[in-house]
Amino acid sequence: MNRWKYIILTLPFLFLTGCAALFAKQEYVLIDKPISEKAVFHGMIYAMPEIAQVRKVVFQGEGKYSNFQIHVRDSKKRWKPYKKIANAITFPHEVFVSAKTDAIKIIKPNTTGSGRIWSVEFYTIRDKPQVEQNMDEN
Repeated sequence: MNRWKYIILTLPFLFLTGCAALFAKQEYVLIDKPISEKAVFHGMIYAMPEIAQVRKVVFQGEGKYSNFQIHVRDSKKRWKPYKKIANAITFPHEVFVSAKTDAIKIIKPNTTGSGRIWSVEFYTIRDKPQVEQNMDEN
């Protein structure tokens, strides 16, 4: 019975700690490594020189763009569907992602619509201790 008391007493603390981490403000930082672009039959592949934790993708362009898919390459070099965007978007448009990858593929299966993507930016999250260290250095 004593074990259950300890478990019941510690559960609220674990819950509150987990919620605090989820609701903490996140600072997105542009991945400033050279990104190579490669045209494929139905879209573009954006490859990074090394694996990175991608948390947000920002599309820059013109017009309205619709019906495209985002695929992420996994550690075994296989493409996994991540998100399908069917509705028309306006630019700039942010898509929140949580993927550890070295490449992202944007697939546009058909050519309806008048929009065009000019560039794609990839962002990661800056760790909180790094922000505090940078403030101390300045």
